[in-house]
Amino acid sequence: MPGFISRGNAVRIVALVAVAALLLSLQQLLSSSPEVPASMPLPAEQPVVAGTALQPAPPHPATPSADGTSSRPKAKAASKRVQRQRKARQRASARQAGRPTRGVARKPWRNGGGRDISWPQCPRSASFGGRHGLGQPMPDPGVSFVIVGLTNGRAFTPNPCLAMHLRWVRRQHVHASAYAFAAYPSKADLRRYRTKGPYDGARFLGRLKNAGHAGARYNIRTMKRHGFTTPHVWLDVEPSSSRPWSGRRDWNAAVVKGWVRAYRDAGYSVGVYSTPHLWRGIVGRLRLGLPEWRTAGPASPRAALARCHGESIQGGRAVIAQWWTQRRDFDRICPGPPRARTMARYFHKW
Repeated sequence: MPGFISRGNAVRIVALVAVAALLLSLQQLLSSSPEVPASMPLPAEQPVVAGTALQPAPPHPATPSADGTSSRPKAKAASKRVQRQRKARQRASARQAGRPTRGVARKPWRNGGGRDISWPQCPRSASFGGRHGLGQPMPDPGVSFVIVGLTNGRAFTPNPCLAMHLRWVRRQHVHASAYAFAAYPSKADLRRYRTKGPYDGARFLGRLKNAGHAGARYNIRTMKRHGFTTPHVWLDVEPSSSRPWSGRRDWNAAVVKGWVRAYRDAGYSVGVYSTPHLWRGIVGRLRLGLPEWRTAGPASPRAALARCHGESIQGGRAVIAQWWTQRRDFDRICPGPPRARTMARYFHKW
């Protein structure tokens, strides 16, 4: 009949009523929970590494002081004050020990160890043998030893500033030793000294040895004239532009042997300054087994000290390592025997 609800329609009506009731319940539930303010940040998702949550470290804000200011500037000021006090104590300690108070931390290699000096440390106004001094600086205060050159770079020519250099040595009360260039003799030297020595001048190699012997005796007289006391002389064997070595290594070796014998005959111990390459280029494979002063040239202090454990020049033990800059030569004692024993063997304390 019209006006009556069929069975199917009745089921639909009941379902709609149930859905409406459910929606009403949900609306009431949502309206009863507290709201989250829009300004409140949601918690960030924490990173997880190997199954462990890494809690981000909270920031460390500067701790306010009593007057409300940050403590960071005060902490920095205190740190600088401590650094100034430490430097002041270092300078005071250096003054008490007689060491320089400036430049010690920045360039310690300038003040410690040793130096070698010769005619390049002469004033520029000094003129000698066709050349002039270079006006290079004398050693910085605080060096412990100095090796003083006896010649102006050639045989039978004295260091024109030797008296000045020895005055500096005496005033500074440092340990001092001597070095001298070995050089190939001129024809005039060979004629003059061919028979004035312990070798047979009738033979050419004997004349060469006598010439070397005479060159060393010349330096010995120079030392005695200036009152230069030292137990040891270093023989500098390197190329020379003013007096080139011969092209025969056996001839050059004969000259070197004459130099060494003269110093030994006078009571000095002898050592060699060179490099393995320069030595072989001049005298070949001559092995004398003398103490060695090894130079690294224009290198770093570390590279120079590495020479102490490097290749031997002529079969001797490394005693001193050297490096140099454009205006200074620097020397260090190689590791080995006690330092006091090394200083007493190769140097005289002024």
